[in-house]
Order: sequence, then C-alpha cells, then structure tokens
Amino acid sequence: MILDTSFLIDLFDGRERAFDKGVELSESKTVQRVPSPAVMELSYGAEFGDDDERRNVRNALRMYPVVEQTETIAHRAGQLLAKADQQADGESGIDKVDPMVAAVADIYDEPVLTANIEHFGRLGVQVESY
Repeated sequence: MILDTSFLIDLFDGRERAFDKGVELSESKTVQRVPSPAVMELSYGAEFGDDDERRNVRNALRMYPVVEQTETIAHRAGQLLAKADQQADGESGIDKVDPMVAAVADIYDEPVLTANIEHFGRLGVQVESY
C-alpha cells in the first residue's frame, strides 16, 4: 500500500477513519510504503509548525519504509501526468507531486491510500480511500 500525504496527515492528526484504516493495515500485515515526495510535503508543512511538530513528523515517518525517487519512477511519473493532461485537453490540474506518488504505486503494483481519489484516478493507478 502506497501512503499518500493526505492519509499520513489525517493519521498524524488523529482522524478516526485514517486511524482505523492504519490499524486495519497493520493487523493484516500489509506492507505500507511512503514515497519520498510525500516526505517532502510533510517536511514542508512541518516547517510551519513548532519543534514538536517537526519531531513528530520525523518520528512518525520512521515507522514506514521510504521509496526513494529513481530515474525509472521519474520517467513513469512524467508519462502518467502527460496522459492525464492529454485526456484533459492539455491541463489536468494535477500537481507535480501526485504523479510521483502514483508512479510508485504503478511500479510496485499497489494502490495509493489517499483522500484525493480524483487526481490519482485520473493518473490511472489503483486507489483506496479510508
């Protein structure tokens, strides 16, 4: 299962549905992976918080293996975004991070766990919500 930033934020904020999904994944021993672009987004947001928030993000991320961006993932991300933009007649409105997360899902053949079903669906990868 590829964990998108939206799920991780909701989980860290203690949102019940995200927490319940996290428990379900843990109990079923589902491998959970965090793409490095999600780490960037979380780190960016934490910089607007205090030292406790930055420490909490760092500690929470230690629970998951991080999938580093590779040239293969970057190429696939570009392909997925280009296809979505072409299908939208030029501009899908999808940011540049979501395709990088989607590419990890595509390469690992695992769904993205996200609250942003629309964007990931348009990127053509399996999506799961909570």
